[in-house]
Amino acid sequence: MNKTQLVTTLFSATLLLTACGSDSTSNSGPADSSSSTNETRTSNSGPADSSSSTNETRLSDIEVEGLLFMREEEELARDLYLDLYDAKGLEIFQNISNNAESKHADKMKQLMDEYGIDDPSTGERDTYTDQHLQELYDELLNQGLGSDDLAALRVGAFVEETDIRDINTHLDHVSAEHTDIISSYKNLLCGSRNHLRAFAQQIEDNTGSAYVTQVPELDAEVRAILTSDKERCGK
Repeated sequence: MNKTQLVTTLFSATLLLTACGSDSTSNSGPADSSSSTNETRTSNSGPADSSSSTNETRLSDIEVEGLLFMREEEELARDLYLDLYDAKGLEIFQNISNNAESKHADKMKQLMDEYGIDDPSTGERDTYTDQHLQELYDELLNQGLGSDDLAALRVGAFVEETDIRDINTHLDHVSAEHTDIISSYKNLLCGSRNHLRAFAQQIEDNTGSAYVTQVPELDAEVRAILTSDKERCGK
Protein backbone atom coordinates (compact mmCIF):
# COMPACT_ATOMS: atom_id res chain seq x y z
CA MET A 1 0.00 0.00 0.00
CA ASN A 2 1.47 3.37 -1.00
CA LYS A 3 1.40 6.45 1.24
CA THR A 4 -1.65 7.98 -0.46
CA GLN A 5 -3.70 4.78 -0.03
CA LEU A 6 -2.69 4.54 3.64
CA VAL A 7 -3.83 8.12 4.40
CA THR A 8 -7.15 7.53 2.60
CA THR A 9 -7.79 4.32 4.55
CA LEU A 10 -7.05 5.94 7.94
CA PHE A 11 -9.29 8.94 7.14
CA SER A 12 -12.21 6.64 6.16
CA ALA A 13 -11.82 4.63 9.35
CA THR A 14 -11.89 7.80 11.44
CA LEU A 15 -15.12 8.93 9.80
CA LEU A 16 -16.70 5.51 10.44
CA LEU A 17 -15.77 5.53 14.12
CA THR A 18 -17.10 9.06 14.53
CA ALA A 19 -20.45 8.16 12.96
CA CYS A 20 -20.82 5.03 15.10
CA GLY A 21 -20.32 7.02 18.29
CA SER A 22 -22.70 9.88 17.57
CA ASP A 23 -25.98 8.49 18.99
CA SER A 24 -27.03 9.46 22.52
CA THR A 25 -29.84 8.16 24.74
CA SER A 26 -31.48 10.34 27.38
CA ASN A 27 -34.01 9.76 30.16
CA SER A 28 -37.02 11.94 30.87
CA GLY A 29 -40.51 12.10 32.27
CA PRO A 30 -42.18 12.61 35.66
CA ALA A 31 -43.47 9.02 35.83
CA ASP A 32 -44.86 9.39 39.33
CA SER A 33 -44.16 11.09 42.64
CA SER A 34 -41.02 9.02 43.16
CA SER A 35 -39.06 9.72 39.98
CA SER A 36 -38.79 12.28 37.22
CA THR A 37 -36.21 10.80 34.83
CA ASN A 38 -36.87 7.06 34.50
CA GLU A 39 -38.24 7.00 30.95
CA THR A 40 -35.63 6.39 28.24
CA ARG A 41 -35.75 8.38 25.04
CA THR A 42 -33.44 8.66 22.07
CA SER A 43 -32.88 12.18 20.87
CA ASN A 44 -31.67 13.39 17.47
CA SER A 45 -30.09 16.36 19.15
CA GLY A 46 -27.07 16.58 21.39
CA PRO A 47 -24.49 18.87 22.88
CA ALA A 48 -23.71 21.79 20.63
CA ASP A 49 -20.30 23.07 19.64
CA SER A 50 -19.12 26.52 18.70
CA SER A 51 -19.67 25.90 14.99
CA SER A 52 -23.44 25.38 15.31
CA SER A 53 -24.34 27.58 18.25
CA THR A 54 -24.12 31.14 19.43
CA ASN A 55 -22.88 29.79 22.78
CA GLU A 56 -19.39 28.28 22.69
CA THR A 57 -19.69 26.38 26.00
CA ARG A 58 -20.45 22.72 25.36
CA LEU A 59 -23.31 21.07 27.27
CA SER A 60 -23.20 17.58 28.71
CA ASP A 61 -25.75 15.02 27.55
CA ILE A 62 -27.64 15.30 30.84
CA GLU A 63 -27.83 19.10 30.53
CA VAL A 64 -29.23 18.73 27.02
CA GLU A 65 -31.72 16.17 28.32
CA GLY A 66 -32.91 18.64 30.93
CA LEU A 67 -33.60 21.38 28.40
CA LEU A 68 -35.42 18.99 26.07
CA PHE A 69 -37.60 17.69 28.88
CA MET A 70 -38.36 21.07 30.48
CA ARG A 71 -39.29 22.55 27.08
CA GLU A 72 -42.12 20.04 26.67
CA GLU A 73 -43.11 19.95 30.33
CA GLU A 74 -43.67 23.72 30.25
CA GLU A 75 -45.70 23.28 27.08
CA LEU A 76 -47.77 20.62 28.83
CA ALA A 77 -48.60 23.00 31.67
CA ARG A 78 -49.50 25.75 29.21
CA ASP A 79 -51.78 23.51 27.13
CA LEU A 80 -53.41 21.75 30.06
CA TYR A 81 -54.26 25.02 31.80
CA LEU A 82 -55.80 26.46 28.64
CA ASP A 83 -57.86 23.30 28.17
CA LEU A 84 -59.07 23.39 31.77
CA TYR A 85 -59.94 27.07 31.40
CA ASP A 86 -61.96 26.29 28.28
CA ALA A 87 -63.82 23.54 30.15
CA LYS A 88 -64.23 25.15 33.57
CA GLY A 89 -63.94 28.89 32.99
CA LEU A 90 -61.65 29.28 36.01
CA GLU A 91 -59.56 32.37 35.38
CA ILE A 92 -56.59 31.11 37.38
CA PHE A 93 -55.80 28.69 34.56
CA GLN A 94 -55.94 31.29 31.83
CA ASN A 95 -53.88 33.79 33.83
CA ILE A 96 -51.10 31.36 34.66
CA SER A 97 -50.96 29.89 31.17
CA ASN A 98 -50.86 33.19 29.31
CA ASN A 99 -48.68 35.13 31.74
CA ALA A 100 -46.17 32.46 32.74
CA GLU A 101 -46.23 29.00 31.18
CA SER A 102 -46.05 30.28 27.60
CA LYS A 103 -43.06 32.45 28.54
CA HIS A 104 -41.38 29.56 30.34
CA ALA A 105 -41.72 27.29 27.29
CA ASP A 106 -40.37 30.08 25.06
CA LYS A 107 -37.38 30.57 27.39
CA MET A 108 -36.47 26.89 27.10
CA LYS A 109 -36.67 27.22 23.31
CA GLN A 110 -34.40 30.27 23.45
CA LEU A 111 -31.79 28.38 25.46
CA MET A 112 -31.91 25.45 23.04
CA ASP A 113 -31.42 27.80 20.11
CA GLU A 114 -28.42 29.35 21.81
CA TYR A 115 -26.82 25.94 22.34
CA GLY A 116 -27.78 24.55 18.94
CA ILE A 117 -30.24 21.94 20.24
CA ASP A 118 -33.13 20.78 18.06
CA ASP A 119 -36.56 21.66 19.45
CA PRO A 120 -38.56 18.55 20.49
CA SER A 121 -41.86 20.47 20.35
CA THR A 122 -44.45 19.16 17.89
CA GLY A 123 -45.74 22.69 17.39
CA GLU A 124 -49.27 21.45 18.00
CA ARG A 125 -51.27 22.06 21.16
CA ASP A 126 -51.84 19.03 23.40
CA THR A 127 -49.29 16.84 21.59
CA TYR A 128 -45.76 15.99 22.77
CA THR A 129 -42.77 14.14 21.39
CA ASP A 130 -42.04 12.62 24.81
CA GLN A 131 -44.61 9.83 24.99
CA HIS A 132 -44.58 9.76 28.77
CA LEU A 133 -45.52 13.43 28.85
CA GLN A 134 -48.26 12.69 26.32
CA GLU A 135 -49.67 10.00 28.61
CA LEU A 136 -49.35 12.30 31.61
CA TYR A 137 -51.20 15.09 29.81
CA ASP A 138 -54.05 12.75 28.82
CA GLU A 139 -54.34 11.45 32.38
CA LEU A 140 -54.30 14.89 34.01
CA LEU A 141 -56.81 16.33 31.57
CA ASN A 142 -59.18 13.47 32.33
CA GLN A 143 -58.76 14.10 36.07
CA GLY A 144 -59.20 17.85 35.67
CA LEU A 145 -62.44 17.45 33.79
CA GLY A 146 -64.00 15.80 36.86
CA SER A 147 -67.40 16.70 38.22
CA ASP A 148 -66.33 19.83 40.11
CA ASP A 149 -63.85 22.71 39.97
CA LEU A 150 -61.90 21.26 42.87
CA ALA A 151 -60.67 18.39 40.70
CA ALA A 152 -59.25 20.85 38.18
CA LEU A 153 -57.60 22.97 40.88
CA ARG A 154 -55.95 19.90 42.36
CA VAL A 155 -54.57 18.99 38.95
CA GLY A 156 -53.11 22.47 38.66
CA ALA A 157 -51.44 22.18 42.06
CA PHE A 158 -50.10 18.73 41.18
CA VAL A 159 -48.56 20.07 37.97
CA GLU A 160 -46.75 22.80 39.92
CA GLU A 161 -45.46 20.34 42.52
CA THR A 162 -44.23 18.04 39.76
CA ASP A 163 -42.61 20.98 37.99
CA ILE A 164 -40.75 21.96 41.17
CA ARG A 165 -39.47 18.42 41.60
CA ASP A 166 -38.36 18.07 37.99
CA ILE A 167 -36.69 21.48 37.72
CA ASN A 168 -34.72 20.79 40.90
CA THR A 169 -33.64 17.43 39.49
CA HIS A 170 -32.31 18.97 36.28
CA LEU A 171 -30.85 21.99 38.07
CA ASP A 172 -28.67 19.67 40.14
CA HIS A 173 -26.97 18.47 36.95
CA VAL A 174 -26.15 21.86 35.43
CA SER A 175 -22.50 22.86 35.46
CA ALA A 176 -21.76 26.04 37.43
CA GLU A 177 -20.36 27.68 34.29
CA HIS A 178 -23.77 27.57 32.58
CA THR A 179 -25.18 30.50 34.52
CA ASP A 180 -27.82 31.23 31.87
CA ILE A 181 -29.43 27.81 32.34
CA ILE A 182 -29.16 28.01 36.13
CA SER A 183 -30.83 31.42 36.29
CA SER A 184 -33.58 30.26 33.91
CA TYR A 185 -34.33 27.18 35.99
CA LYS A 186 -34.39 29.24 39.17
CA ASN A 187 -36.84 31.65 37.56
CA LEU A 188 -39.05 28.70 36.57
CA LEU A 189 -38.91 27.45 40.16
CA CYS A 190 -39.95 30.85 41.46
CA GLY A 191 -42.92 30.88 39.11
CA SER A 192 -43.99 27.38 40.09
CA ARG A 193 -43.86 28.28 43.78
CA ASN A 194 -46.14 31.26 43.17
CA HIS A 195 -48.51 29.18 41.07
CA LEU A 196 -48.66 26.51 43.75
CA ARG A 197 -49.53 29.17 46.33
CA ALA A 198 -52.38 30.39 44.10
CA PHE A 199 -53.82 26.92 43.47
CA ALA A 200 -53.47 25.89 47.12
CA GLN A 201 -55.28 29.03 48.27
CA GLN A 202 -58.24 28.34 46.00
CA ILE A 203 -58.35 24.70 47.10
CA GLU A 204 -58.38 25.75 50.74
CA ASP A 205 -61.12 28.30 50.02
CA ASN A 206 -63.21 25.54 48.43
CA THR A 207 -62.64 22.89 51.08
CA GLY A 208 -62.15 24.89 54.26
CA SER A 209 -59.17 22.67 55.02
CA ALA A 210 -55.40 23.02 54.74
CA TYR A 211 -53.85 22.02 51.42
CA VAL A 212 -52.37 18.50 51.35
CA THR A 213 -49.16 17.90 49.39
CA GLN A 214 -49.69 15.60 46.40
CA VAL A 215 -46.04 14.65 45.74
CA PRO A 216 -45.08 13.08 49.10
CA GLU A 217 -41.32 13.67 48.95
CA LEU A 218 -41.95 17.40 48.58
CA ASP A 219 -44.06 17.70 51.72
CA ALA A 220 -41.56 19.75 53.74
CA GLU A 221 -40.78 21.99 50.75
CA VAL A 222 -44.44 22.53 49.93
CA ARG A 223 -45.22 23.45 53.54
CA ALA A 224 -42.39 25.98 53.51
CA ILE A 225 -43.66 27.46 50.24
CA LEU A 226 -47.23 27.81 51.45
CA THR A 227 -46.20 29.52 54.68
CA SER A 228 -44.05 32.09 52.86
CA ASP A 229 -45.03 35.18 50.89
CA LYS A 230 -45.49 35.41 47.14
CA GLU A 231 -42.20 36.09 45.35
CA ARG A 232 -41.16 38.58 42.68
CA CYS A 233 -39.58 36.31 40.08
CA GLY A 234 -36.72 37.49 37.90
CA LYS A 235 -36.07 40.52 40.11
